[in-house]
Amino acid sequence: MADQPPSRPDQGSFIAAMRAVSPYLDLGMTFVVAIGGGVWLGLWADKRWETSPWLVLAGALLGMVAGFYHFFSVVLRKPDGDKPGGRLD
Repeated sequence: MADQPPSRPDQGSFIAAMRAVSPYLDLGMTFVVAIGGGVWLGLWADKRWETSPWLVLAGALLGMVAGFYHFFSVVLRKPDGDKPGGRLD
């Protein structure tokens, strides 16, 4: 078998740091998609029912509410270590 290259001494701390920040990596994209989806849905509804610009504004507002809800649900979530029976790595 081929010998594996030795791992760097700081590799474990990098992996631990990535595990710690991984729940937060998609927050920006989720927020943008929520607002963009609301605006797109509002544009489609405005063209269909000729109510411009009210449904675009309602869709953008709904997207912002959904984006902020997701943001705060992720940020305010307790880590696994605080739950009964949770592990601290």
